[in-house]
Amino acid sequence: MGLELSVKEFLDGLPSRGTRKVYKYGLNKFLEWYGKTGKDVLEERKDDLTQRPNEDIVTYRNRAANYERIIESFYNHLMEKGYKINAAKSITHGIRQLFRFYHMDVRMRSGSNVNRVVKTQKSFPLTIEHVRRMYAVANFRERVILSMATDLGLRIGDFLEIKKPDLPDLSQEAPIAFDVMTDKEDVIAKGFLSQETVDLLKKYVETLSGDNPFLFPSNQKTNKPISKSQMGNLLRDLAEKAEIKVANGKSLSFHCFRKMFLSAAIDSGVGLTVGKILCGKTVDASDSTYLTTVKLRQHFNELKKFLTINVQPKVEEEKIGSLKKAVAQLQEDLSTQKIISETLSEENQKLKQELKRLNKNQSTLEEKVDTMTTLFRSTYDKSITKDNH
Repeated sequence: MGLELSVKEFLDGLPSRGTRKVYKYGLNKFLEWYGKTGKDVLEERKDDLTQRPNEDIVTYRNRAANYERIIESFYNHLMEKGYKINAAKSITHGIRQLFRFYHMDVRMRSGSNVNRVVKTQKSFPLTIEHVRRMYAVANFRERVILSMATDLGLRIGDFLEIKKPDLPDLSQEAPIAFDVMTDKEDVIAKGFLSQETVDLLKKYVETLSGDNPFLFPSNQKTNKPISKSQMGNLLRDLAEKAEIKVANGKSLSFHCFRKMFLSAAIDSGVGLTVGKILCGKTVDASDSTYLTTVKLRQHFNELKKFLTINVQPKVEEEKIGSLKKAVAQLQEDLSTQKIISETLSEENQKLKQELKRLNKNQSTLEEKVDTMTTLFRSTYDKSITKDNH
């Protein structure tokens, strides 16, 4: 069944192509099941929310809750058709968001099955060790993706929407603040780019050409980023090359980076609240008020100790440590030698001056001796001459 203009207006207003696709699928399913057009549904909802003259409040509220019951019936239909709980909830979200777009929200009763979700264990438990192994076999662009995904922990839709002009000044001292407005939760992810990511981006940006504004452009001749499916294939290919076994029904997806990011926030002691602020998950306003950019930078530095891709082997670290100690000892020895040299130089100068003085005194003494010798000889000669006479 074709979508009406009113529904099209709602879908066209969605900034994310992925969200648009999910809502469109859900709406089509609902309209097919309900047997009405989008325009009919909107008019019906509007009528339900319009109170009749002299109508009592109970009757009005019961009619206003009409679509709550309809959506629950649709949800039950999906469950009977074999849809999983999370899938059924996601499909019903389309019609609910359509009503919300036109300020005719449907508030589901407390305890409604429509609000139920099941925590799945299908995501592969990605760790930084896995990322390092994929990084080792990745090409240059893939390394940029891995490094940025590790730093930011964004949802795939927000990540792929990053454009070249969105990047901050990469000449700043890292980590560099990088705010991203998220689509699903409509909050700002107050993230940072680490030094290892900045170094990659500086070279990567220079390789980009053409009119496509996206940081990770599609290879096709369209001004679009790579698709979510392409990103998924990229990660799975890297995992295969790195010989990472993704078994037991687990799935390696881009969302695994987000889970790894939040897990590291907890493990590092930074805390889940800070992790949510950095990667763009909704938190209570009172929790974010006291976290300035400076403090977030400090927290990111702590978090990055758990999420560093390019780490030096322990043996290399020990060698560097030994070299640093040797250099420090050499510098200390040189300082000591300099002091000794300067002291000896001063002593030599004193000795030279003393020797010069002694030499001068010796010359004076020698002159006196010569004078006295000459005088003695003269006196002696005169005495001999007198005796002879």
